[in-house]
Amino acid sequence: MWLFVLIIIILLPLAIFIKWKLPFLTGRIGESFISGKLFQLSPAHYKVLNNLLLPSRGHSETTQIDHVIVSNFGVFCIETKAYSGWIFGNAYQKYWMQVIFRYKKRFYNPLRQNYAHVKAVEDLIKPYYPKLSVISFIAFPHADKLKISGTDLVGYMRDVVNKIKGFTNQILSDTERDNIYGILERTNIQNKEVRKSHDRTVKDLKRY
Repeated sequence: MWLFVLIIIILLPLAIFIKWKLPFLTGRIGESFISGKLFQLSPAHYKVLNNLLLPSRGHSETTQIDHVIVSNFGVFCIETKAYSGWIFGNAYQKYWMQVIFRYKKRFYNPLRQNYAHVKAVEDLIKPYYPKLSVISFIAFPHADKLKISGTDLVGYMRDVVNKIKGFTNQILSDTERDNIYGILERTNIQNKEVRKSHDRTVKDLKRY
């Protein structure tokens, strides 16, 4: 009996640590998973851009966006969160909560984070398409349970894809869609040093 208890004492904290650190140990896994799912959208109507680095008017001179979908039915900006466990939050709260067993951790409301991303995209396309608004979605591909209130813009990957497919009113021609895609693709910052500088800035901001 004592051996079994000892094993539990050793393995439980280890399991919690691995589950807790999963988003940090495999930060791009969630984004890669979503990229694969998004590429299942029909290329006749949807164009996918991943890991965009665009100019920003926020705290940093640049902002990194996980996924942007440019389609005949609208433009969608997706923020990926690879958190596991139970996720609790409200659309209007500054912070949400991740819960794994008895352990809790706050994180910044991703809807607010993605708002800056949406504005960065709109800054680029609204001079040409002033009536077009970018739609924000938050995806939690690895969450065990989502308890988010006050919004329908947050979900598992299947939820996000289904919601995007739910936009069926064609508001952009093929030419307009391709023009917007081209604007974002050309503006995407590829310089490795600038990307490294952005990553350092984000890490510094997270300390405060």
